[in-house]
Amino acid sequence: ESETADKIRERRKDGKLINLDGVFLNAPAIARGYNELVGAIRLQNSLDPALRELLILRVAALNSAAYEWIQHEPVGRAGGLTDDQLRTIRDVSYVRTTPRPLRRPQTSPPLTAVMAAALAYTDAMTVDIKVPQEVFDELKRHLDDKQLMEVTATVASYNLVSRVLMALDVSD
Repeated sequence: ESETADKIRERRKDGKLINLDGVFLNAPAIARGYNELVGAIRLQNSLDPALRELLILRVAALNSAAYEWIQHEPVGRAGGLTDDQLRTIRDVSYVRTTPRPLRRPQTSPPLTAVMAAALAYTDAMTVDIKVPQEVFDELKRHLDDKQLMEVTATVASYNLVSRVLMALDVSD
């Protein structure tokens, strides 16, 4: 077992490697960088845990990454996401409409205003890549610059994760 695998185990609450870790460990330098990045996102940021997991779960839903959803739904629940919120996060039917209007339908309740803004931001980053100014401005009303970077890095990083999962057909 490698030092990198040991570092990944340290980051995981139960100390066990999951299938995704095994895939990354095929390229140790990439696994080290991935572990550092995800460790910072998961363990060293200022985002509310429910908001962080909303971002991750929305990326999983948008990218049809069932493995990512399965890994993070319990974390989201532990962070405070409710069944109604999880259903809203999982519903990507609005995003799949064409043409898609800039404004999404009202999502509150069950989402708070910051959650709804973060959901729209995640949709834009994941589906459209370029975030419309009004979507950015709405999220900025709720978060400081550090948190905006944390949201952006979380969405970008978990898009990387879901793309690795889907490209390499990683499952349990």
